[in-house]
Amino acid sequence: MKKIAKIMGIVLLGIVLSVGIGVYIFYKNIHVPTAQENNLISSSNPTEKKDEDSSPKNILVVGSDENNLSDTLFVANYNPKNKTISIISIPRDTYYPRPGYNSPGDKKINAAFAEEGINGTKKAVENLLGINIDHYITLDYEGFKKVIDLIGGVEVDIPFDMKYDDNSSNPPLHINLKKGRQVLDGEKAIQFVRYRHGYIDGDLGRIKAQHQFLEALFKKLTQPSTLPKLPSLAIAVSKHLKTDLTATEIAQYAYQFVKDRPSSIRSFTLPGEPDYKDGVSYFFPDNTKIPEVVAEFLGDKTIFSFDSSEIEKNKTIKVEVLNGTNTPGLASKYADMLRKQGFDVVRIGNITGTTFSTSRVYARSDEEKAKRVANALSIVHVEKDITPDSNVDVTVILGKDKSK
Repeated sequence: MKKIAKIMGIVLLGIVLSVGIGVYIFYKNIHVPTAQENNLISSSNPTEKKDEDSSPKNILVVGSDENNLSDTLFVANYNPKNKTISIISIPRDTYYPRPGYNSPGDKKINAAFAEEGINGTKKAVENLLGINIDHYITLDYEGFKKVIDLIGGVEVDIPFDMKYDDNSSNPPLHINLKKGRQVLDGEKAIQFVRYRHGYIDGDLGRIKAQHQFLEALFKKLTQPSTLPKLPSLAIAVSKHLKTDLTATEIAQYAYQFVKDRPSSIRSFTLPGEPDYKDGVSYFFPDNTKIPEVVAEFLGDKTIFSFDSSEIEKNKTIKVEVLNGTNTPGLASKYADMLRKQGFDVVRIGNITGTTFSTSRVYARSDEEKAKRVANALSIVHVEKDITPDSNVDVTVILGKDKSK
C-alpha cells in the first residue's frame, strides 16, 4: 500500500508540475491584462482553490477560419464535482438576425464573430441558448494543427472518402481523406473537422464528426504520455489562442481535467432544421426545444430557466402574443412556451393586413420585462414603446423567422 501511495504521489506531482509549467509558459507568450498577469502560477499548487472555483462553468469555444468567421462554435461545460464534460454545438449557418446587419450572410451566427468580435458572438450564444457564458476561448486553425501534431495525432474513424476542393477560399481549401480508422496528423485533422459537403444532413453531419474527434482528442490529452508535452503545447497554442481565463483558472481546470480523466463527452447539438430563406441556406433553431436540450446539457433535470424564483418573477409580467405571419397557430405555440416559464399571457391574436419577416418584442411598461420575454423566446429585436394606459407589459409580434 505504501508503494502504491508513493507511486500515486509521484504521478500527482508530475501532473502539478506539468500543468504549472505549461500555464506559466502559456502566459509568458500571450498578452494578458495586468490583473491576470498577477495570477501567474509559479510554484503554487493548482489544487489549492477556493470552493466557488469548483462550480461548473460554461466556456464558449470558437474555431476561426482564414476569413475570421466562427467556422466551429460550441459551448463546453465542465463539472468538476461529477467529473463530466458536456458540449453543445451550434451550426455555423444558424439563422440569427442582428439589428443593423441586413445582408443574407449577416443573418448567420458565424458572421457575428467577424463583425462584432468575441463579445458579439458571446451575446448571440447567450441569447440563443438562454445561458450565461463564463469564459471564452478562440483558436485559429494553425494553432489547432500544431496541437494535434505535438500530441502525435488523433485516431478517428472516417466514415467515407472525403474529397473537396475550394480554390476560391483564402487560402484555397483542399480535402482528400480515405475511408477507415486512422491516426490523423494536424493537416488531416483540420480537413476532417472542416469537411461538410458529403454528409446527408449537411452541417449536422459535420458536427457529429467533430464530436467524435473531440472525444478522441480529450482521451489523448489525458494519457500519461501527453503530460511531458504540456509545456510545448503551451508554447505552440499561445500564439494562436485568445482567452479571458486567468492563469490560475487554466491551471485549475487543466489539473482537474488531467487528474479526473473523464472517459466520455456528453454531446448535444442545437435543435432545429436546415432550410432556405430568400434563396439562402440557413439552419433554423427550434426555440420550443432549446430549453429542454440546454437543461440536459447542463445536467439539470428541471428546465434550467424554469426554476421557482424565475417563474415568480415572470408571473408579474403581462404579455400579449401576436402572430405577424400567415402560419396558423403560431401565437398559441409561443404563448404556451411563455406560460411554461411563468409569464402571464393575457392575450393572443393575429395581425391582419401585413406580415413581419422578423420577430419583435415591444416594451409597453418596462424595458427589463421586455428583455426577459425576448430572452425566453430568443428574439433579438427589443424596442421601447411605453404606453402608460396599456393593459400589458410586453407585446410580442412573431415574424417569419419563428414560423420555421
